[in-house]
Amino acid sequence: MKLYAKQIKFRTMANDGLKILLVDDDKIMLFLHDTFLKRSGVLCDTVLCYNGKEALDYLDTNHALETTFLILLDINMPVMNGWEFLRAIRDKPYLPKVLIVMVSSATEESEKARALTFMQVIDYQQKPLTVESCRRIIGSEKLSGFFGNTIGE
Repeated sequence: MKLYAKQIKFRTMANDGLKILLVDDDKIMLFLHDTFLKRSGVLCDTVLCYNGKEALDYLDTNHALETTFLILLDINMPVMNGWEFLRAIRDKPYLPKVLIVMVSSATEESEKARALTFMQVIDYQQKPLTVESCRRIIGSEKLSGFFGNTIGE
């Protein structure tokens, strides 16, 4: 199955150095999250994937050494869910260049605690994202080198 990939040119400090993958089986959530990222000032390439397998296939074929991937990853999806995706990338050569924000409708603290045991997971957010939650994500210390003063513009 071919990825639905949408290239959007945004303003980041290292435009060619960061790609954002939105991974969710819900097309409406993908649209909302993409829109809220734009409204929060995120201006870089965005790739939309409908499950973990599509995201894994994309990473396996597009992992240029100079590219860092920020993945906003849903947990409950068909084909390959978020947990399966996290296990599948453990031994990949590009793992150090992957930063993951889990995005889920699950409200249990145990889900958040489980997600944060994976070293690549930098945050856990409730669905749906908002402009404010997107601003918190891009304000993360781990992403500070990628975003200029675009927040709040």
